[in-house]
Amino acid sequence: MQNPDVAERSQSGVRPSAHAETPRRRHVEPGELRRVVLASAVGSFVEWFEFSVYGYLAAVMGRVFFPASAAGTQLIASLAAFAIAFFARPFGGFIFGPIGDRFGRKSVLTATIIMMAFATFCIGLIPDHGVIGIASPILLVMLRLLQGISAGGEASGAAIFVAEYCRDNNRTLMTSWIEVGCMCGFCFGALVAAVLTHVFSAEQIDGWAWRLPFLLALPLGGIGLYIRNRLEETPAFEAAHRQSGFRVLFDSHVGALLQSSGIIIVTNVTLFLVVTYIPTFLVSTLKLATSNGFTISLISQGFLIFMIPVLATVADRIGRKSMMLAGSVALALLAVPCFELLTVESNVYRLIALLLLNLCLAALLSCIYSMVPSLFDTGVRFTGMAVAYNVSVALFAGTAPMINSWLVEATGSRLIPAYYLIAGALVGVLALIGCADRTGRPMRGDRASPA
Repeated sequence: MQNPDVAERSQSGVRPSAHAETPRRRHVEPGELRRVVLASAVGSFVEWFEFSVYGYLAAVMGRVFFPASAAGTQLIASLAAFAIAFFARPFGGFIFGPIGDRFGRKSVLTATIIMMAFATFCIGLIPDHGVIGIASPILLVMLRLLQGISAGGEASGAAIFVAEYCRDNNRTLMTSWIEVGCMCGFCFGALVAAVLTHVFSAEQIDGWAWRLPFLLALPLGGIGLYIRNRLEETPAFEAAHRQSGFRVLFDSHVGALLQSSGIIIVTNVTLFLVVTYIPTFLVSTLKLATSNGFTISLISQGFLIFMIPVLATVADRIGRKSMMLAGSVALALLAVPCFELLTVESNVYRLIALLLLNLCLAALLSCIYSMVPSLFDTGVRFTGMAVAYNVSVALFAGTAPMINSWLVEATGSRLIPAYYLIAGALVGVLALIGCADRTGRPMRGDRASPA
């Protein structure tokens, strides 16, 4: 019987290498795998704390960098600067994807953490608008662009690094720890923002205290870089024949690009609305006290972090496709009721709504970093995932907070974010229906992992 991966490549027009058998993957000891997972999770924690802390301080950043505008316009301008980083992500994907496929995954992960730490630290050093005028928001935008380029290589690189190291039978669980690291980074950003609001007055935060989370980037980035530099290249990359490049990708992986884009859209639209936008929505639109809004968000994010590996373990048994379909369908059904609950004058109801939305998000996040890499051959895996991930996030997810903030302001409807979530969920369902589920099997083009 023909190997299904060979058949898949043959049908797509890509011939297997004329060389002899693909080199056998080296065996990975449990201790080495634990170091890889820890390093990837810690690195992702650092990257996404540094990237997301801006979102939690969006209202403050609007007052600091756009002081002449009305309050609503300040928030929209600040969120626009947040979204700009996402437009830079595809450039990061197009730059780092081919580098990762040609020279290795580790080189990209080293570069991205250095770039992110530098850009974030420099944001904390920008003089206020009152000191240097229009140059202040211009510098902010330039550094956000640099953050976006870094993020364009980080998410794909970390996911692929772990996915290519671990065994076939627990790939969902192992890669889910990267999302735990990402969400802990988001959560730590929210925690730091909440501490700022409790410790400092509004005048102190606007005056100088907003800089503190950004200045943390330098020591945190140093820790992440130290851990990552101690890793070896992935066994799957070492064993693969080098059939790489955009031509190979677009000749043989168009279906994978479309499917992965749909999966990425539903996951990241949900992520950036539920984790990044809703805390701002609670404070700016529903007029909750800042401390209450951040407290509710922190509790629900703690629940999200706990549920990601739990649902990943379940997905390794029932299939990633089933888990992600369940999360997408539940999201479509629960989005409107949950946003109705958010508008009720009760923090208990608001917390229940956020817990339900985060449970749907956990079903998606638990699987995405194993689902998407499995759709691509080893030689184009980094390029394929980086292009699909970053283009989809830039167009649909990174802009979601800004678009929803503007639509809520323009229409007066507090249910706009719920409708946005439903649209994303429907895209995800359509993409998932056509996907092959490789749970428990080698990723496309890979040999089976050693027992």
